[in-house]
Amino acid sequence: VDLGSLSLTGHDGILITVWLGISIMVFSFNFSPIVSSFVVSKREEYEKDFGRDFTERKCSQIISRASMLMVAVVMFFAFSCLFTLSPANMAEAKAQNIPVLSYLANHFASMTGTKTTFAITLEYAASIIALVAIFKSFFGHYLGTLEGLNGLVLKFGYKGDKTKVSLGKLNTISMIFIMGSTWVVAYANPNILDLIEAMGAPIIASLLCLLPMYAIRKAPSLAKYRGRLDNVFVTVI
Repeated sequence: VDLGSLSLTGHDGILITVWLGISIMVFSFNFSPIVSSFVVSKREEYEKDFGRDFTERKCSQIISRASMLMVAVVMFFAFSCLFTLSPANMAEAKAQNIPVLSYLANHFASMTGTKTTFAITLEYAASIIALVAIFKSFFGHYLGTLEGLNGLVLKFGYKGDKTKVSLGKLNTISMIFIMGSTWVVAYANPNILDLIEAMGAPIIASLLCLLPMYAIRKAPSLAKYRGRLDNVFVTVI
């Protein structure tokens, strides 16, 4: 690496790259859509027998351990890819808009001229891992999106009156919108990294960092979390 070619400021500078990278990392580790359903499930499981305080501590413990496991696995995978591929290879994979495992399979196959057992294994592993990741990510985000969209439809379409519409009808309306918008995006096939960098990551980062701080400031039920130093850190980031 030519250290003299590195720039601290500017459009391609280290500071801008790191700043944009923070928002992308927040997006990558974001599981906020499933938190609401998770908390409801744990309240049904623990609150009646052990009380609200125990349930809150249990939820915090589960989320904390799951977050550490998720970060460790994802960062191990990310660093493995970085050490395997050059910057030019990474740029080519981004341009092709394919998963990095698929690119690795094609890369090693092109090096030997034929598909070796290793390349074939990577090719099938890429498809399986991508399929599992898509299902996991979809259902994790789908449940939260469905719940939130049901609330919006109920509030603005039926003035918040639950007696005017059944849960089944609400779910149908929301599912049609979710599936329709998902198919449109899949058909357009935008570059996922550019989409995350330009739109998804900044919006998600704002929602995950600023909205909770605003709620802590305004909601009486969250008053116990006010005045903490980590609130200042989250707001600045």
